[in-house]
Amino acid sequence: MNTTEPMPALLEAYFADLDRALIGTDERERAETVQAMREHAAEMLHRHGVSEKTAERVIGDFGPVEQIAAAATSTPAPASAPAPTRSWSDIWLLVGSIVSLLFYVFPLFGIAMLIWAILRIRRTSGNRTLQKAALWVSGVSVAFSIGMFISHALHAL
Repeated sequence: MNTTEPMPALLEAYFADLDRALIGTDERERAETVQAMREHAAEMLHRHGVSEKTAERVIGDFGPVEQIAAAATSTPAPASAPAPTRSWSDIWLLVGSIVSLLFYVFPLFGIAMLIWAILRIRRTSGNRTLQKAALWVSGVSVAFSIGMFISHALHAL
C-alpha cells in the first residue's frame, strides 16, 4: 500500500507522537512499527474514505501511543559486568562457620551454622558462593566436632 498519500492531520499528529514515544527502542523496530501502522492507516483510509471520522476510528483501533511504546522492545543496554551483590547475612554465615571450625569444642554452634547454611541455600537469594563455602566449612566443623566427641568417648572407656 502506498503511504505517500496525504493523511489527515489527526493521524499525522498521532504518528509523530508515536515516533517520539518509541525513542529509546531499537531503531529498526521503531521504523518498522511506525511504517506498518502507517500502511494499516492508509489501507483503512482507502477503504472507508479520507475523513476525520475515519482517522478517529483508526486511532481508536490502534490504541494509546503509550501502550504501543510499552509493548516495543527497548534498546539493549551495553553489556557490563553485573555488580556483585553483597549479602551481609551470607557474610556473617561464612564468618560464623569459620568460627565454629576454629572453636570445634562448641558443636552446637557448628550445627547451628550448618542449618543456617542449608536454609540460605534453599532460598533463591543471596550470594551462592558464600553460602556454599559456609555450608562446607560448617559441615567440616560439625564432622570434626563429632569426631572429637567420639574420640573422647572411646578414650574415656
